[in-house]
Amino acid sequence: MELGRERESSANIHSKFTEEQKLNESFQKELLALKTQKNRDMTEMKQLQNQLNDKLSEIRRLQSELTRRDNEEETNEIIERLKGVIATLEQENTNLKIEKAELQAVVERSPKSLRADGDADNPDSSDSRPTKLNEAHSSVQFPQKEEMELSMQKLEKDLKEACRARDKVLQELTRLKQHLLDKELEESDKMDEDSKIIEELRASCDYQSSKILSLEKALQQAITDQEEVKKNNNDELQKSKEMVNDLKEKLSSCMRTIDAKNVELMNLQGALGQYYAESEAKDRLEGDLALVREELARLSELLKDANQRIDIAKHEKDETLEKLSQTEMLLLEGKSRVHKLEEDNMKLRRALEQSMTRLNRMSVDSDFFVDRRIVIKLLVTYFHRNHSKEVLDLMVRMLGFSEDDKQRIGMAQQGAGKGVVRGVLGFPGRLVGGILGGSSSEASAPVPTDNQSFADLWVDFLLKETEERERRELMEAAANSKGDSAEEKNSSLAGRAGSVLDYRTKNSASSSSRNSSVNRPSSLSPLPPRGNLLQPENSDTEFSTVPLTTPVYQSPGNSSRISGFFQHTENGI
Repeated sequence: MELGRERESSANIHSKFTEEQKLNESFQKELLALKTQKNRDMTEMKQLQNQLNDKLSEIRRLQSELTRRDNEEETNEIIERLKGVIATLEQENTNLKIEKAELQAVVERSPKSLRADGDADNPDSSDSRPTKLNEAHSSVQFPQKEEMELSMQKLEKDLKEACRARDKVLQELTRLKQHLLDKELEESDKMDEDSKIIEELRASCDYQSSKILSLEKALQQAITDQEEVKKNNNDELQKSKEMVNDLKEKLSSCMRTIDAKNVELMNLQGALGQYYAESEAKDRLEGDLALVREELARLSELLKDANQRIDIAKHEKDETLEKLSQTEMLLLEGKSRVHKLEEDNMKLRRALEQSMTRLNRMSVDSDFFVDRRIVIKLLVTYFHRNHSKEVLDLMVRMLGFSEDDKQRIGMAQQGAGKGVVRGVLGFPGRLVGGILGGSSSEASAPVPTDNQSFADLWVDFLLKETEERERRELMEAAANSKGDSAEEKNSSLAGRAGSVLDYRTKNSASSSSRNSSVNRPSSLSPLPPRGNLLQPENSDTEFSTVPLTTPVYQSPGNSSRISGFFQHTENGI
């Protein structure tokens, strides 16, 4: 019963605590709302302060404008002073005019008296020179007249200068009056506008100040309310903490009693459970013992199998080591073969370079050489044809006769001629080399006909022979490469050795292709060294040809085909 009451009291205390927490949260929310309102009011106050500063700056500007106008009033005073000075100058001007009039009257009286005296003394004097007499009489009787005239001139000059100064001052005065009138109108308009703006600013400043006062009062009121709410919240929180502490103490005492009773109950249950556990442990240990025996037998069988597999693995390891040693030996052999092939490749490359240099030298030196068989055949045909002009013209073009040689044989004045050499008029004297050594567009020659010339037939024949020879060489190179690849496949025993042999196959193929490319011009070129030109004609395969011609590999079959070609061309001619 007491425990139930304590639980109910703890539940009530917990509910009150939750209510207090809710109230605290609501107070916190209100406090946050007040803080946000305060921040908003502060921002509004800052805005109002900024506006007030703007208005104050406007008022300062207006005050500066007023001071400027005061300065203009001072200028007005200066203008008044100038007006007074002008009035004094006008007064002096009038005085000077009066003095001038008096002096003029005195001057007029003095000449009249002098003139009357002169008329009385000299009644027969001519009237043509009255001024000279007057001047003489005046100079005699009035020695001070010149001084008076000088003073009169000086006074007149002063009067004129004073008139000019007065006119200038009057013009300046009129201009200043007009300017002052315009300024007064502008200033009156500006003063009206400024007075309106000042009244508006004052009204807005009064309104803003009243608003600021009201906002400050509201802010102070909100701060006081916030402080009161904080104080109430702190009091309530303190009370709730004290109640919670009391409830915690009561709960701890209840929990201690419950723990003591639970300990007694657990002791009793532990003793009973220990008895049951011992009996169950005995049965479980018997079953575990049987399972352990079965597992031991199974593990012994697995151990035997593992030992057998270890023996097999050792045997396989030995075999793999033997194979590895064999493959290493094969790899060493392959490396030695590769090294040997590289040496052979270097030798072949040197031979290729030597042959190329020899070919270049022969091509440079052979520009003055012609095939002896062609020369012999041309001579035989020439004499067999009873000194034919066409054969002689062909010999001249092929052998490159000079002008002296042509004149000696009577060919200098003759034209190009028709018949045999009509197709080669645009080419050099050494006909065959010029045709076949040209551009690639002439590589495919047409089929020979009866209407073609001797040179065209010769070119077609050489082209056919070259194509057949290249086809035979390509077939031989393909057969050699197939044989090499078959040998390499049979001799490859491991991956590394196979790669090495593939490398050797590639090198051998490239070297064979290089050798074929090197041997092709050497086999095609029927030219011997320059020394062979002086040797006797030992066989049918010795030629002296121009390198521009397509070289022909001379064999007994080729010799027979060349002779057949000459017979065919002879019959055509």
